[in-house]
Amino acid sequence: MASLFLLLLSCSVHADERILDYFSDILVQPNGSMIVEETIQVRAEGKQIKRGIYRDFPTDYEDRLGNDYRVGFELLEVRRDGQPEPHHTERISNGVRIYAGRKDLFLKQGVYTVSVRALQPVQGTTNAVDVHLF
Repeated sequence: MASLFLLLLSCSVHADERILDYFSDILVQPNGSMIVEETIQVRAEGKQIKRGIYRDFPTDYEDRLGNDYRVGFELLEVRRDGQPEPHHTERISNGVRIYAGRKDLFLKQGVYTVSVRALQPVQGTTNAVDVHLF
């Protein structure tokens, strides 16, 4: 009986709630706008990751002349394990925070993959990204 307890205790000590993997794919459109898809894999154990995750996207910047500006942001989709995920957004001091998950549903312990796709359109120019090939 004591060895079973030690086995269970050692398993719980080795499991840890954290981000396991992160990948960002940025597709620059011909007009300079960007489609950003981020994929985040997490291990949830109900400690900090209870209902889902949140991700901040900055939209407020300062150019090299010191001028403040804000880029557009359009959330295209949020998915968990390949399926549409309930979500909501809120404005934060320098951008948009996306909450992926439901307020009324606690996640079971496990590994989850959350992907967020968003569009950051060009603001005030048709050539925001200047690319040179050589």
